[in-house]
Amino acid sequence: MKVIKYEIKKGDTLASIAEKYEIDIEYLKTFHNSHSGIASLIIGDKLPIQLNHVIINAESFKDVLYKNQNAKDLYFNFKSRYRCEQLNITRVNNEVITMSASTYLEFLVQKADYSAVFNINMTDFTFSVDPVVFEKGFEFSHKFEKIKSPVTVEISKYGIVDKVYNRNDIEKRWIHLRDSELVNDEMFKQLSSQAPVQAKDVIDTGNKEFLEEENFAKMLDKNLFYHIFFRAYQGADLEDYTLHQFSQIFPNIDLSTDIVKSLVNEDENSATYRLVGTLNRKNLSEEVLKGMYDQIYKPTIKYSYSEFDFIYRITYTIDKKSNFITEGKASIAEKVKNNFEIITEYKIKKVEL
Repeated sequence: MKVIKYEIKKGDTLASIAEKYEIDIEYLKTFHNSHSGIASLIIGDKLPIQLNHVIINAESFKDVLYKNQNAKDLYFNFKSRYRCEQLNITRVNNEVITMSASTYLEFLVQKADYSAVFNINMTDFTFSVDPVVFEKGFEFSHKFEKIKSPVTVEISKYGIVDKVYNRNDIEKRWIHLRDSELVNDEMFKQLSSQAPVQAKDVIDTGNKEFLEEENFAKMLDKNLFYHIFFRAYQGADLEDYTLHQFSQIFPNIDLSTDIVKSLVNEDENSATYRLVGTLNRKNLSEEVLKGMYDQIYKPTIKYSYSEFDFIYRITYTIDKKSNFITEGKASIAEKVKNNFEIITEYKIKKVEL
């Protein structure tokens, strides 16, 4: 049976702690006394002055967490800081780079005791992009990224978000951006005047992603930090899975990729894993892809459609004691062979707090 050491806070009483976790006072005392030393016993109906924590049945703790959907009473004991670099490139004919963007991010990750609940805050964000005409677009998209942070989530055994505990905060941030900031944003005002349908789509998409928990969880998984960190945390227990996402090259084409995990190496303290994806072509029509390519890309690229592929490679190392990632890298790309590529390279590195 797992136990939790609840840290006694100013104003806490035996009755208030029992009420918080919806358990009987006598049961709380009995359970605590059976799992503590003589010097920490609770004898009467008051907390001993020298006592700094109460031992609680972890199941009682978990039950209240699920019932109240509130993680504010959790003690986030495990902490790590990460720096990440993301390189995005679009390339034509294997040599001409039409866009290159480097993004530098820092995240502070905190994990609650005896749970798979994490609080994650993006603490730094900078970027450079070439050509500079894309800068305003990156700045605009960052407004939406800031809404996601900080976020408190619980993840499932599959390494994906199962619950979002601070949904109200996220919804408020989105509504403030939507109703107060966007009306004064130069890029959005320009979009509204020149392409009102697209401007409306920005709002509609934001409403779907920030106001609906399931969609928000899926959106987080598209961010490579969350995508890699949560899967890495599963350690040896991560099962093979299927990744579903829309193509970046061909509009409204759904891609299905089968991901297989393998152990690269391990020692007493760490383990390194690799995730490799294979595109499932069962529901892909080469005829449809060729038709879209001929319409969208061939007039500019000139060369005929060749072969479409999706590349997914992630390698990471975890600390076996905490299951926290220590470093990792990802290489993800969509390509029409020899003609057009969208490439993402990602690096994660744990740094000092």
